[in-house]
Amino acid sequence: MSRILVTGGKGGLGRELTPRLLKAGYTVRVMSRGAKPAELPAHVEWAQADIETGSGLREAVMGADTIIHAATSPFKREQQVDVEGTRRVVEAARAANVQHFVHMSIVGIERIPMSYYRAKVEAEGIVSSGGAPFTTLRAAQFHSLIDGMFRPLRNLPVAFLPTDLKFQTIDAGEVAERLCAIAGMPAAGLLPDMGGPEVLTPGEMAKAWFAAQGKRPWLIHLPIPGSAAHAIRSGYNTCPDRRDGKLTWAEWVRQKYTTH
Repeated sequence: MSRILVTGGKGGLGRELTPRLLKAGYTVRVMSRGAKPAELPAHVEWAQADIETGSGLREAVMGADTIIHAATSPFKREQQVDVEGTRRVVEAARAANVQHFVHMSIVGIERIPMSYYRAKVEAEGIVSSGGAPFTTLRAAQFHSLIDGMFRPLRNLPVAFLPTDLKFQTIDAGEVAERLCAIAGMPAAGLLPDMGGPEVLTPGEMAKAWFAAQGKRPWLIHLPIPGSAAHAIRSGYNTCPDRRDGKLTWAEWVRQKYTTH
């Protein structure tokens, strides 16, 4: 079958993608800034490249039939990575005559005034006007994102949380399954949103998260001001009509904390 290049291949989504693409019969090339890991299976190709500088990018893209662009930087350097980096990957894809550019994005980015989301909106525009056949999938936040937000609270007797926000989190593995299927289809532009099975508040999610670890701290509401918080309280980051994910938050945390 065809060769698929996964940018951001060492990230959370990239790690979910690689085994699923291999199982589907694709030749998989993982791209990352770092050197090839010693434990990388022999049947997985490695491409060391940096989308911030363009170093190694032409060689990484060469021979790829499809690119799944999963590289992102949500907490720093979003302009360099998500905007200019995406531009470089799109330009390399066009120059290499890549047949399908699959782009990973986020639900509600045009309605939530955050710098990272503004960068994701700009990246979508770069992909759509870049000249390569493309498909963009917007998904809600991953379960693992909320898990990471809760970890600093793990051993505290009192947890302060913005309990009135809304999230429709989804398992990254289920998003990887969807991307794997999309990779084998014709380019389709912007697809319908993909969300998790339920809309929950951080208060509800924290109760399940702590319960999975046998803990019951006192949860206290922490009000968050500002337009971005208002947008998330309003559910602009959710898509209640698109409950594609099956693995609930409570099931995910039980699986994680009973096996670790």
